[in-house]
Order: sequence, then structure tokens, then C-alpha cells
Amino acid sequence: MFNFSRFKMILLFAVSMAMLVTTVSWAKDTDIVARVGKYTLTLKQFEDQVRELPPQLQMALKQRPDLKKQFLDRWVQVTLLALAARDRGLDRQPDVRVQLEDAANSILARAYLRKEIEGKDVNVTDREVEQYYKANKDKFRVPESVKASHILIKVDKNGDKKAWEAAKEKAEMVRKKALKGESFAELAKKYSDDPGSKNKGGELGYFTKGRMVPEFEKAAFSLKKGEISKPVKTAFGYHVIKLEDRKPAHQKKLSEVRETVKSQLLKEKRRKIMNDVLKQLEKKYKPEVHADLVYSGGK
Repeated sequence: MFNFSRFKMILLFAVSMAMLVTTVSWAKDTDIVARVGKYTLTLKQFEDQVRELPPQLQMALKQRPDLKKQFLDRWVQVTLLALAARDRGLDRQPDVRVQLEDAANSILARAYLRKEIEGKDVNVTDREVEQYYKANKDKFRVPESVKASHILIKVDKNGDKKAWEAAKEKAEMVRKKALKGESFAELAKKYSDDPGSKNKGGELGYFTKGRMVPEFEKAAFSLKKGEISKPVKTAFGYHVIKLEDRKPAHQKKLSEVRETVKSQLLKEKRRKIMNDVLKQLEKKYKPEVHADLVYSGGK
């Protein structure tokens, strides 16, 4: 399940940093959503900030519109603190001025690149998408996966021979119950020592090769659908595994990945424009970089 409380913390932090350098804008629009002293935030400015967020964060706002109120609250908090800092003269301190200049440069750099990219009318044709798909089919191949449930009889990492023997004996007992027709899910809830899957009836969901420890993976992929394994020993203890389902490896169709490919090609074209722009600017402004000082710590 998606952890929204943790997500909100990340989201609010990202927004506070983004808005920190935009609170000084003067509102011309009468549609003001917040005001702190001489600073205002219009609905348009607010929506522009949201559009600057990464796609996954924008999607979260669509799913949870109530988070917008927390955007506003954070803007107010940041602006209050900024006002207090200015009253104290912190904006005139050399180290703070450097940070403000860096923040302003970041905003100007994004604005400049946006204008450059918009001016190039970047687009991706259907033919380019098809050519990329044909040339990179391996990227769209889905490996075989299995869906399994398990019951773990845990053994402490310092467990002796008797502890391992007792765990194996218990695992065999649980397996016999499952083979006699008792619900595997209920047995997992009763006997499993895996806190992550126990309350879900031992379900682990689908996974591909390379996701589980080798002994577990080998046993799971060797089972037939509905089959229950003999006790499988791993560093964690003994597992009784039931194979729930299997999905064979397959190639995704172009129709399934068209938008993904288009997005990737757009990113590559924009990245090329950015690199070309930077090369031109380097010729014009001739920057000096002393990387050796970074690595040596100034020594």
C-alpha cells in the first residue's frame, strides 16, 4: 500500500524549497489565494508551482486534492520565516547571499532551457517510435515470473544444530497439514515467522529471477502451479513454498509501450538541445573549472 504520510513529508519539503525562491513575486492577478505582509500568492502562481513538480507528485495531488491545502500552509510558513529573516538582515549576510544567488540561477537556468526547447518545436513522430522499438526490443521483453506464498520457520542466525533440526521438523509438520488440504493461508497466519507476509496468508506476489535468495528462487521456479515444496533451507530458516501462478516470458507489443517510448525519445531530444546550448554557452563565457581542488579538499 502507498505510504501517504511519508510521501507528504517529501512532497511538502519539495514544495517549500521550490516556493522559497518565488515568494518575492508581486501579484497582478486579483485571484489571490494567500497573502503574508507585502507578499501574495495568486492561483496562477500556485498552479504554475504544481506544474513544475515531477509527474508522480502531480499524480498524487490528483489522487489527494486535500494536499493542496498543505501546499498553501507551507507557503505561508516559508514566507513568514523569510520575512523574519529579512527583518533581521540575514539576506545581507555573505553566505546567505550566495545561496540566494544560487537559487536565482537555478530558476533562471530552467527558464532559459524551457525557452530554448520551446523554440525548437521538439516532437516525436510515429516512425521514430517504431524504429526505436524495433532497435531496442530487448528492453521491452518481460522475463518469466511466478507468484508464490510461503511459510517461514525462522532460525536465529546463531542457532545451533538442534535449532535447525527443530525448525525443519516443524516445517515438515506444517507441509503435511497443507498437503492434507488445510488452508495454506491459514497455516501461514498461524505458523509463519515472516512478519511481512504472515498476515497476508504468506503471499509474496509475483517476482522474477534475481529477486529472492538463490535457494528460495530455485525451489519456487521449479514448482508447478498449486504444488507445495518440501522444506527449503535458506539463511533465514526453513520455508514451505506454494506456487500460486506463473507468467511466461513475453514481448510487450508496441501498442503497450508507445507512450513510454515517445516520452523517452522526447527526453533524449531535449537532453541533446540542452547539451548543444551548454556547448555554445561554454564557447561564449569560457568557464574555468578546478576539479582538482574538489578532490583534494583545497590542499
